[in-house]
Formats: sequence, structure tokens, C-alpha cells
Amino acid sequence: MEDFRRRSLNQKEVKTPLEKTMAEYICYCDKITKGEFVEAIKSGANTLKEVIKKTGAMKNPNCLKNNPKGVCCGEDILLLIKEYS
Repeated sequence: MEDFRRRSLNQKEVKTPLEKTMAEYICYCDKITKGEFVEAIKSGANTLKEVIKKTGAMKNPNCLKNNPKGVCCGEDILLLIKEYS
């Protein structure tokens, strides 16, 4: 077994906080990450309808089961639109 305390990590093994958050799911039902939403917003999708169309989010809703918050991701998407538009 490798002793990780003595080994330095290479750059590919280190994730920045931004990379971690961009990889987090926002739409758990369709497995759409924050990064995918931000990319859609930055490429011109500025309404919930446009973002949904561009990302494929909210197509298979089962939010109570899939989302750890137990709610629809729509409000989270709207917050991302507000933040990244």
C-alpha cells in the first residue's frame, strides 16, 4: 500500500474548489452539472426555458427522490442565470 503522506500530488490529481463545484450536479434527475449550466448561460441562454432547452435539464423529473434537497432544481437554475448572466 502506498504511503500518501510522503508522496506529492501532481497537478492533474489536485482539484480546485471551483472545479469541484462546477462538477456538482444541479439537476440530479438528468445528471446536469453546474458547469454545464454555466456554459449554457455564458453561450447565451438567459431564461430558464432557454437553459433547459440547451442542457436537457428537467426532462425526467423525479426530484423528491433524486435531489438531496427534495425539491425541483428550477430555483437553483434561476440563481445560476442571475449569477452568470
